[in-house]
Amino acid sequence: MARFKGSSPLTTMALVTGFSSVVLIGWIIYLIFDLPTSYHAQNWDLAWVGFDIGMVSCLLMTSWAMWKQRQISIPGAMVSATFLIIDSWFDVITSQGGADFTVALASAFLVQLPSAYLLFRFSRKAIKKSLLNAHRHAGIEITSISLFKTPLTIFKD
Repeated sequence: MARFKGSSPLTTMALVTGFSSVVLIGWIIYLIFDLPTSYHAQNWDLAWVGFDIGMVSCLLMTSWAMWKQRQISIPGAMVSATFLIIDSWFDVITSQGGADFTVALASAFLVQLPSAYLLFRFSRKAIKKSLLNAHRHAGIEITSISLFKTPLTIFKD
């Protein structure tokens, strides 16, 4: 990625991400006023099956990484949790009502959202533990393990 003159890669990424968010906000506002409430979609089955294959692949990779106690389980858990939240949202919102809606709601609140919560909780704890271990091994006294307060030092010398 090209950097802005005099900026760090992290600053460049922050600016690009912030700009992308502003553009997306504009897109959301446009969609609110332009999208129809109902739409017949082509390849509906392929979209859902593809999404579910991606989700189960991520969940299986995360499960394997947790079993083997690998660091990749941390981002895997975050992505898996995000998949679960998105899947529950679209299942509930696109359900036809009646039993379909009841099953989607039950699945969301009894399985998907609790699973997502546990995966995010695991990620948070694993990151904090990794931070503590890294600081301890480096001989650095840690003043805070708050993920909001701990500086990101990936691009620092």
